[in-house]
Amino acid sequence: MIRTGKDYLKSIRERQPVTYYEGEIVNDVTSHHAFRIPVKTVAEYYDLHWREDHKALRVYNRDVGEESSISFMRPRTKEDLAVMRDGLLKIYEFYRGFFGRSPDYMNMWTMVFFAHAEDYFGKHFGSKFMENSVGIYREAVKNDLFYTHAIVAPMYDRSKPPSQWDDPYIQIGVVEERPEGVVVRGSAMISTAAPYSEMLWYLPNVRRDTDPRYAIYFSIPTNTKGVRFLARRGFQPREGGEFEYPISSRFEEADAVLVLDNVLVPWDRIIFYKKPELIEDLMWHTVSLRGWFNWHFVIQHYSRLKFLAGLAMAVAEAAGTSSFINVQEKIGEILIYVALNEAVLHASVERAQELPNIVRPDPYLSISGSHFNMRAVPRANEILRSITGGASIPIPAGAKDFTNPEERVYIERYMAMKGLDALERVKLFNLLWDVVGSEVGMRYEQYDRFSRGDPTIRWAQTYTEVFRDRKQEFVRLVREILDQMPNPKA
Repeated sequence: MIRTGKDYLKSIRERQPVTYYEGEIVNDVTSHHAFRIPVKTVAEYYDLHWREDHKALRVYNRDVGEESSISFMRPRTKEDLAVMRDGLLKIYEFYRGFFGRSPDYMNMWTMVFFAHAEDYFGKHFGSKFMENSVGIYREAVKNDLFYTHAIVAPMYDRSKPPSQWDDPYIQIGVVEERPEGVVVRGSAMISTAAPYSEMLWYLPNVRRDTDPRYAIYFSIPTNTKGVRFLARRGFQPREGGEFEYPISSRFEEADAVLVLDNVLVPWDRIIFYKKPELIEDLMWHTVSLRGWFNWHFVIQHYSRLKFLAGLAMAVAEAAGTSSFINVQEKIGEILIYVALNEAVLHASVERAQELPNIVRPDPYLSISGSHFNMRAVPRANEILRSITGGASIPIPAGAKDFTNPEERVYIERYMAMKGLDALERVKLFNLLWDVVGSEVGMRYEQYDRFSRGDPTIRWAQTYTEVFRDRKQEFVRLVREILDQMPNPKA
């Protein structure tokens, strides 16, 4: 079943999680000022599937025998993977590359776990865990549920692993096993979209601490007893702020800290348990989860970079600076990033890995492209700041400035630009500021830098993990020359 926005709104009202905001539990997430914008955008995501110009987002899913969102589709051929790529691009063109924790993101994760039910979960954890990964996938598809996720332990003391902290259950860990399931306690960040999500995937980074108590991956409803979310301050614009904040008013996302207060996780909701040594095989090799979610990031950021390039062009042409060589160079830099991302998206499908159970995008390209964008996207924002300089700051306070006839005379005379009248210039620069200077804009920039982890570590892992098996291929090119060089006579 593919839901509509109305279906989602009804569901989240009936099963919303416990979320704390400014000292109170949120009563209705759909109308709360901090969450109503992303709730509306999620509803639009579901409705997007039913628009005539987006019907490609709906596909017949052979794994469940009915129609589903394309983000749930298991690619069996390169052609399938290309269809999935193009469908996701349609979604992120709608978002302009923002709103990266849309339902499609975790749909893809759930599909990948299902695809490796036998060769990974069944092989290493047994038939029960294999059945769990299959059952959770089928449930998610048939109900079209919206998942959030949490991975990272709170930044309590990074000099020690969590098992050596004063309280080893600051990070989520298993407290006890019971016949009906396991009890877990602790917290994790950053659970984006948690206050308006229906389901949770908890998948910790057990690389930081291999204590088996932390090695548990599971899926539960967000309204499960003991699940709590501590929401950050909302960055929503003031009432009627769509004119001043065109991005914030559409694509603000909520972030929260996940707290599990002695939560009982049934056995049939667990897919990974007490074998931390298997994490590398899940993240980098058999399952290659990093390859998949980094491919998704490239789709997001390719769409964003196209939008940022268009914004840079529009500003430069309006200001009459598009003929300046220094401005051309900077816009050209963004366009190079666009082209490189486009190449990654096409080549990652052309060079896809064809496995018996799934066809997945080339991980060398997907991961490298995503790691590159951890610096490329913030750099594009920096370019937008530099080519507009101080002109991005002195913009009239809001739409009401245009309703005062006396003030409007001044605005129209002094706020116009070579290529735009005053009203269009103010709208353009409001958009610019919302992207590079507002709270939402800066939150996205920080997220783009760190959402895959520390950029230094990720770039280093491109060497230590991503290209590990190809090391000799590159070294051989040097070794052959060295072997051909004559040695000095003794």
